[in-house]
Amino acid sequence: MSQKSLLFRTVFLGVTVFIATAVILPIGWVISGNRAGLFAGAAAGGACLLAAWLALFLSEPLRRPQHVLTLVHAGMIIRMGIPLGVALAVNFRGGPLADAGFLYYLVVFYPVTLTVETFLSWPEKQSGKQLVGNRD
Repeated sequence: MSQKSLLFRTVFLGVTVFIATAVILPIGWVISGNRAGLFAGAAAGGACLLAAWLALFLSEPLRRPQHVLTLVHAGMIIRMGIPLGVALAVNFRGGPLADAGFLYYLVVFYPVTLTVETFLSWPEKQSGKQLVGNRD
């Protein structure tokens, strides 16, 4: 899957989050019983999806075996920074999203997007011939 085009991987990530949303939001509706829970879940899913998409796009030039450490750090900063910033803003501001369990939804969506985006960001494979030519 990591050998596919960036567009394909982006769409795959979006579809995965959409499927996770289709599973998680009805469960949240049953637990909370109000629309605010649906909005909180959708906002949490959107924040995690935005972070995963940005990490996928911005780390694309680093998908080479020689840049693995930089790839991991760049992806981690983006993937963690955006949801953490949104979580802090919602938590400190309060309001209906915080009351509806936004942070709980974020904790559910974050591992989903983390797993899929990490899988999609693996470095491209190189043939043995290319690796021999890169010895320095």
